[in-house]
Amino acid sequence: MTVPGHRRRVHTETVHTHMPDSMPRPGDWLRIPGPGRRRLPGPMRAVLSGRFAVILSGELIQSLFHFLLNILLVRELGAHDYGLFAIVFAVGAVGITYIRALVAVPATIHVARSLGRPAALGYDVMFGSGAVLVSGVMATGVGLVLIPVIGLGALAAGAFVGLYAFRSYLRIVLLARGRPRIAGLSDLVYAVCGGLLVARWLNGEGTALLDRAFAAIALAHAIAIAVAYGALRERIRFSLHARARARYRAIWRTLAWSLAGVTSLTVQGQGLTLLLALLAGPAAYAPIAATIVLYAPLRIPASALLNMILPEISRLLAAGQVDAARRLVIRNGILLGSACLAYGALMAAALPLIEDILFKGRFADQPMGWIGLGVWAVVTVSLLYAIPRAYLEASAAFRTITAGAVASAALGMAVMVPVLLLMMPPATALVGLLSSEVATLVWSVSAFRTLARHPRPARPVGVL
Repeated sequence: MTVPGHRRRVHTETVHTHMPDSMPRPGDWLRIPGPGRRRLPGPMRAVLSGRFAVILSGELIQSLFHFLLNILLVRELGAHDYGLFAIVFAVGAVGITYIRALVAVPATIHVARSLGRPAALGYDVMFGSGAVLVSGVMATGVGLVLIPVIGLGALAAGAFVGLYAFRSYLRIVLLARGRPRIAGLSDLVYAVCGGLLVARWLNGEGTALLDRAFAAIALAHAIAIAVAYGALRERIRFSLHARARARYRAIWRTLAWSLAGVTSLTVQGQGLTLLLALLAGPAAYAPIAATIVLYAPLRIPASALLNMILPEISRLLAAGQVDAARRLVIRNGILLGSACLAYGALMAAALPLIEDILFKGRFADQPMGWIGLGVWAVVTVSLLYAIPRAYLEASAAFRTITAGAVASAALGMAVMVPVLLLMMPPATALVGLLSSEVATLVWSVSAFRTLARHPRPARPVGVL
């Protein structure tokens, strides 16, 4: 039986049955002088309300802590030990990618569409339990793998990876629930506690110093998670009862494609970086890792912006406002591209001075100019496709994401592996990373344009 359009709409996520269709939700409209009303873009409304400032400040605080910690370790550790630290941090980034795809992004989509409804609590329990399980598995796996390499310090490294992943899930869900101040508070607590613990514990040298660094940041993550739940006046909800399992079974096909997509994306992105580190060795990877750290100030606002607009894109698509979502992606893509060009020019001028002062000349024998150019190109391209890919994620186009990532990863490996096996300088392998990122950018933009022209119908409650 055909259902009329105005009746069919009440089954989609974004409709509030207690509001007439003509009434905007709080914050959706702002009066502007002149005739009529004009809808401002989501990020602009967020900036005017201060939400973006709160999110950005949290990203700045924790990223500044990571930056200072990396600079300290570059100066105090040998190239081999710092390379090990950078590799474990890269593993943590892989963990965040997995928990984001398996738990955080589905949770963001469902929670953003279910705010104010009883279903929101069910999704919170469901995805919170999934986050605990995924984080625990990652922590255990990393700890077991690293024990033969760095000894018992691997337990602290595993705890860091697991807690890092869970706190990433928590902050994304807090933003989706409209609690950016608590997310910012958690970031602040993490940075302050991490700084205090590092200042107190970071002494010694070699493996002992490395172990203390992992223990300090793992404990700081745990404290920040506890503070966030205390501010919410909630506890971690963990349940594997029949209803939670039924909710997961209802979306298992989407999650399976999400898992396939994140695996291919991990291979294409962080996986290729880890492959470079493993084939080249920790010492050869150290100058590349140290240069990547210098681009944290560029990633900070980009990450904050992405975390903010993913729920906004989800809401717009669920409401059928495809044109508004498309414009949101284009505007912020241009903004990110401009920021990348400006930051790249600044780094090109400052890198020699940075290497001499911050890195204490540790990499004076390395082609830091070429490494800086390669890292800038890789970071810039990866940021340019992040927002179009967020649109694809919000549209649940995981098959498209997976196909593009597999093709890009294959291209990157085809370029990188022969370069390293032929014993060429490790910095040359950045060409492989760049080719993979460029292919992903082309694929993501093409898929975004196609999907924006031919949008999918609104999804009913409980379906991704």
